[in-house]
Amino acid sequence: MFVRAGEASQQTPGDLYRRRSAVASAPWLANGVIYQLSVRAFGGTFDGVRERLGYLQELGISVIWIMPVQPIGVAARIGEKGDPYAVRDFMAIDPELGTADQLRALVADIHARGMRIMLDWTLNRASCDNVLTVSHPAWFMRDAGGAIYYAVPDRACFAGFDFSNRHLRAWLLKAMQDWVTGFDLDGMRFDDADITPLDFLDEIRAALVAVRPDIGLISQSTDELHHLDACDLTYDGGARETMLRIAAGEATANALRWQWEESTYTFPRGALRMRWLEEKEQGRAFRYFGPALHLAAAAVVLTLDGVPHLMMGQEFNEPRWQDWRSLFDDFRLDWDSFDQSTFKHYQALIKLRRAHAALRQGAVHFVRSGVPQLLVYWRSNADARLLVAVNLADTACALPAAFEAQQMLYAHGVRGQTLAPFGCAIAKA
Repeated sequence: MFVRAGEASQQTPGDLYRRRSAVASAPWLANGVIYQLSVRAFGGTFDGVRERLGYLQELGISVIWIMPVQPIGVAARIGEKGDPYAVRDFMAIDPELGTADQLRALVADIHARGMRIMLDWTLNRASCDNVLTVSHPAWFMRDAGGAIYYAVPDRACFAGFDFSNRHLRAWLLKAMQDWVTGFDLDGMRFDDADITPLDFLDEIRAALVAVRPDIGLISQSTDELHHLDACDLTYDGGARETMLRIAAGEATANALRWQWEESTYTFPRGALRMRWLEEKEQGRAFRYFGPALHLAAAAVVLTLDGVPHLMMGQEFNEPRWQDWRSLFDDFRLDWDSFDQSTFKHYQALIKLRRAHAALRQGAVHFVRSGVPQLLVYWRSNADARLLVAVNLADTACALPAAFEAQQMLYAHGVRGQTLAPFGCAIAKA
C-alpha cells in the first residue's frame, strides 16, 4: 500500500493518481447507497428479510449487502451460533435462514423493487471444520507442527487458505461464479481482502466479469492497488474519527478537507471509496458521536462523494448491536427502540442524494468557513451546484452568507440565518 504523508492534494496529487485510473464501476454501484445486514438479525430468515424490503425502499436504499448465509462451523465455535464468517460449507445454505429457493425469491423481489444485492464472502479462510479440510487438506496453511491453522491470533475457529495452491484458487473462482449465476447476485464483498494476494483479487474480478459484466466488488481494505484491476470499492472511514476530533476542538474543519484530499489524490483516478460511520467491526454511531453529532456526521457522509454505507439499524439508533460478535449468539435488532427523527433525517438525506447527481458524482470543493468547526463545501457537476454546511460544534453559528442566494433543499437546525449546534443545510445554486 502506498504510504500517505499528508501532502497529496488536487495541486500535488500522488504518483498513482497521476498515472493510473481505477477500474470502471457499474452505475448501479457508483450511484448507490449500501445497507449491510445479517439475515438472522434483520429479518430472521430470507422470507423475514423479504417482509422488510418495503422498509428499505422507504429509507431509500438501493444496494443490499447480506452477510454470509452459509452454514457456520461447529468446532471451536464461540457463542451459541458462532462466527458467521467461519464458513463450514461454501456451497451450502444455513437451513436456519431458509432454502435456496427462498433465497432466490428474496433476490427476485429485491430486483423487482429496483434494488441490487451483494453477498459477503469470507475470502481467505474457512471454519476449522470446513468440508474442504477433509476433502482437500493440501489447500490450507500449516503451522510448525503440521496442523491446519489460521495465521491471525485468537482465531482458533478458522483454517487459513494457502493461495499458492492453484487448484484452490480455481475451486474458489468456480464457487463464486456458481453463487453469482445460481442466485443472480449483483456483487460480492470480500472479508479481510487486505490479507489476500492482489493477483488473486485480479483473477476473481476477471472470473466474475465473465459471468456478470456489471459485477460490483467491495474490498475490505484501504489498499489503493485494489482499484486497478480488482475491486470497485475500498473502505474509507477516516472522516469518522476526523469529525469527532473537530467536534471536540482538537482539529479545525480544515482537517476534514485534508483527510478527504489524502483519500482521493493518493488513489487511482476515479477510485470509489465506501464511506461509513458504522461497519461490522465498529459500534453504533450514536454512541461514538452522541445522538446530535451523529446527525451532523450523517449529513457529511451522505453529501460527500463515494458510496455511502449504513449498518443495519444505524438509521434508527438501534441499541443492541455492538459489533459483529453480537452475531455469535441469537441476536435480533430491537425494532421497538426506533428513533423516528434519526430515521427521517437519513431518509431525507438519501432522497436528496438520489435526486441530485451532483451529490453522487459531482466534484467536491471545500470552502474556508472562517469558523473552526463549520464545514462548508460545494458539490457540482455540469448541471448543478449544491452548497453544504454542517456545524460540528455544540454551539450555534451564523449560516454562511452564500446561502442567502440559494434554494434551500434541506435544513436541520436552521433558524433564520443561524445554524444550530450540529445543524446542517443543503442548498442549490
